[in-house]
Amino acid sequence: MSLWVDSPWLSSVLMMAAYITYGEFLLNISASPAVWGISLGFATIFPALCTIAWKPCRRLILMGFQSDLGYVVMALTGASLAVAAVTQFRMFSYLSLLVAVTMLTRVDMLIARFSTPKTWLCMVLLAILGLGLAWALHHLGASASLTPAG
Repeated sequence: MSLWVDSPWLSSVLMMAAYITYGEFLLNISASPAVWGISLGFATIFPALCTIAWKPCRRLILMGFQSDLGYVVMALTGASLAVAAVTQFRMFSYLSLLVAVTMLTRVDMLIARFSTPKTWLCMVLLAILGLGLAWALHHLGASASLTPAG
């Protein structure tokens, strides 16, 4: 019973499912190998920013709010994200989902007292497994999407 309560299995399943749907999206738009490479880089780097490099990233973000130049940069970043959300809605929504589920998994593993390197490794493996399952399901003829084909 304690394994089901204490382990972050639900957020891990959600993270893998999010990467499966993102991989299915990449397959549906016939993304190039470069886009897949960038996605694998994101699946490696973003969990590292949330775990291993959390303190420097947090310090950098907080430092941005301590000067007028920092406020301008934050405002321009927010405006750029708003433009991206409007012009590239599907891609923005998938990336927002990946960011949210990564943060959820990080918090859940923090509560479960996973070490920082173990958390990063688990999150990277879940992301790569999700992208790999999407690719495998697609090439085996199955679909991971929730909408019917056609």
